Amino acid sequence: MTVVVTHSTPADGSFSATGAVAWDANHVVTGLDNISTAAVGYTINGGGAVITTGIAGVGLTIPFNCTINEWTLQADVSGSIVIDIWKDTYANFPPTVADTITGSAKPTISASNKGNSSTLTGWTTSIAAGNVLYFNVDSCSTITNVVLTLKVTKT
Repeated sequence: MTVVVTHSTPADGSFSATGAVAWDANHVVTGLDNISTAAVGYTINGGGAVITTGIAGVGLTIPFNCTINEWTLQADVSGSIVIDIWKDTYANFPPTVADTITGSAKPTISASNKGNSSTLTGWTTSIAAGNVLYFNVDSCSTITNVVLTLKVTKT
């Protein structure tokens, strides 16, 4: 059986995975450990106003080792946004700009409502289980709601 499983926290992000899974006797999904590709998503919502610059939310802890392969941005309206991603260990929480993983190729939408890239030049693509990701909006115009999705391979 192939099932799509999504777990979300209000306006802060989500984890989605697709693969062969099963339900145990308590209706809990099992078998996710065998899934090698997953999507890690984070929603940034301006509450009806244009998204402001700075740190969005309080971060997202990644529960497994993985490598980032691609990013996708999808916005509610056409506009522009640049998002930096910071990563650090839980022990060093919270991450700072010194912990950026995006190099000069930050996830960006420019005069559109979407953006995508698998060219991660300058990125630190490795994430260890328990690492915390922070999402910092460097600039934004017009966009009031955006979802950043990282396509990852579990390692």
